[in-house]
Amino acid sequence: MMRSKLLYLQTNPSMLCEEIEEFIRTSMNNLNRVGVGIGLSGGLDSSVVATLAVRSLGKEKVHLLYLPERDSNPLHRYHAKKLAQLLGVSLSIFNLSSMLKAARTYSILPLGLIPGRKLRTMVVEYFRGKLLKYGDERTLMDRLDPEENSWTARANAYGMTKHRIRMAWLYQFAETRKLLVVGCINRTEYLTGSFSKWGIDHCADIIPVIHIFRTQLEKIAEFIQVPDFIRNKASDPDLYPAKINKDTLLGGFTIADHILHNLENNIDKKELYGIYNRKIVDYLYALYESSKHMRESPYHLS
Repeated sequence: MMRSKLLYLQTNPSMLCEEIEEFIRTSMNNLNRVGVGIGLSGGLDSSVVATLAVRSLGKEKVHLLYLPERDSNPLHRYHAKKLAQLLGVSLSIFNLSSMLKAARTYSILPLGLIPGRKLRTMVVEYFRGKLLKYGDERTLMDRLDPEENSWTARANAYGMTKHRIRMAWLYQFAETRKLLVVGCINRTEYLTGSFSKWGIDHCADIIPVIHIFRTQLEKIAEFIQVPDFIRNKASDPDLYPAKINKDTLLGGFTIADHILHNLENNIDKKELYGIYNRKIVDYLYALYESSKHMRESPYHLS
């Protein structure tokens, strides 16, 4: 019987935590910084990174920022504040709505500050229908190659500008305090292009979990006791007035991570057809290939 060539993710939370904590500590010392600055979103990735930073450096060297704007879900603000309290770290909160308004970001999509709950709900649903025009399954592919001036192209600019302004604000905060800026992008996002290029999670001095897949991160979160209220909620980028779940967009993190892990290690996608639906394998392969430029740029002459 022919042996399968497929690779399976191995997760040793204790070992991974030890490696990441040492990396944070060593990087801070090597770059001659006195602490770290982290954008805390209330989601899993930044919560894990913040917790590991406290374990690595102690709470006095960790500075957390929550950077909401008009479309931010109040639930994530509540969770960010609650986690910061549990970690014993102060949380600085700066609302960026005025900056985004000045940059005319909100005018990219015709949503506006609509009076009345019913009317706003109708517009949000319209926005969701335009952005998720094939349901959930093609959204990320459309995002990587949108038509000029389409709803998807505008939604890219609308959402990504928020993360880039957050990045600039975090760096301003960090540089005045001689802090190391820590990004929070994970491997699943990195390999599928489901992150903001040069945004707050990608543009950083160090990105300590970029080699960790989402399902591995979930095991680490459980190991270091990230609260259930964060671990059990949907993976929402919190950039739009409509809720979006990355788990759904990728066909499930468990399946996506296994497929991506194999594709990254040059396993032919045909090897995966016998285990997973061909459609999801081809979809993730297309995301992996189409997002390569996000992992390779900026391009330059040699």
